[in-house]
Amino acid sequence: MVQISKQDLARMGENVAASYLVTDGYSVVCRNFRVKQGEIDLIVEKNQQLIFVEVKTRSYHSIVSALANVNYRKQVHITRVALEYCRQNPQFDNYNTRFDVIIVLRDKRNDSFSVKHFSDAFLPVLGD
Repeated sequence: MVQISKQDLARMGENVAASYLVTDGYSVVCRNFRVKQGEIDLIVEKNQQLIFVEVKTRSYHSIVSALANVNYRKQVHITRVALEYCRQNPQFDNYNTRFDVIIVLRDKRNDSFSVKHFSDAFLPVLGD
């Protein structure tokens, strides 16, 4: 059983999530889009829809705790970053948008990964 740093585990999870989405017919538009408001892990598109994806990777099997980390405050940050991305990329003006969450679970015993995709996980939140 190999010990992996949190950063390496997160990077591996994002790679697994990106591969999963590509296999499911999505095209990766951008990875790790960063602005002062925050970051979005993956931005993908499929069928004239631009999808902003938050990836949570865990080495223990707790989907509930991983989803709990995408709380109201995190949703506000993701929404603001998504708005900035759309402002900077007018080629997507005619696209519908969506916010997904992907949970990647690593099984330490055999170093394998499983993916749980929550499509349309939350609505945009602009906050206070």
